[in-house]
Amino acid sequence: MTNFFDFHKDKLAVYSNSSEWKEINFNFSNSFFKDEVLSKIKENTIAGNPSSIYWETSNFTLIPQSVFHSKHIESYLQLNFGETSSENHYHFDVLHSQQAVIVYTIPKWIKELKEHYFPIIPLKHHAGQLLVRSRGEMNDFVSIVVYKEHFLIIILKNGKLQICNSIEYQNEIDILYFLMLHQQKLELSSKTKLNFYEFETSIPFNQTQDSFSNFKEFENYKINWFTRDEFYKTILCV
Repeated sequence: MTNFFDFHKDKLAVYSNSSEWKEINFNFSNSFFKDEVLSKIKENTIAGNPSSIYWETSNFTLIPQSVFHSKHIESYLQLNFGETSSENHYHFDVLHSQQAVIVYTIPKWIKELKEHYFPIIPLKHHAGQLLVRSRGEMNDFVSIVVYKEHFLIIILKNGKLQICNSIEYQNEIDILYFLMLHQQKLELSSKTKLNFYEFETSIPFNQTQDSFSNFKEFENYKINWFTRDEFYKTILCV
């Protein structure tokens, strides 16, 4: 049985309750690619619907729940990213544990597919789910997820959210310098806990680990290294 669907701009990952996952690439050159995707989805829901549907994009922003209003959802994103494509739809998730709302864009065809076939299944953003899983971290804490072209970073200071952002990068040094800058700015503990997830990147895992070891600023960090499999099991799986 399928546990969740994980949509990305060019593919879909289907994760099963047996802790196995497979990818379905979107063939945009085929005008019927949406029908192909729907066919694959139906194949993977014969035994039951997924518990959740996820979407990952770097175009998101966090708004305090106390000031959020759904009628302003478009302006929240335009302030940071400008006009969005007419092919996209605006969506938001309420994160009660963080007293915040995450606002993001999602392709209309994915949104429509979800609403038509899985209307009661929750749609969630990776960043929002990562924040939910960080609940309970009461000390200085950092979580980084590295994708193909950007990385997602969450920083908590004494358990309180300071940063939740998506940053483009060229190599692992870009990630390290960004973290070091905010470690100094936020005066994070030298024994900060860091969860590092390699989701999809061309940078070898051991190369990133070696680079971290070369920075004395992180020598006392409590670093946990995770693969994409472990991200699915510990963050997205319900």
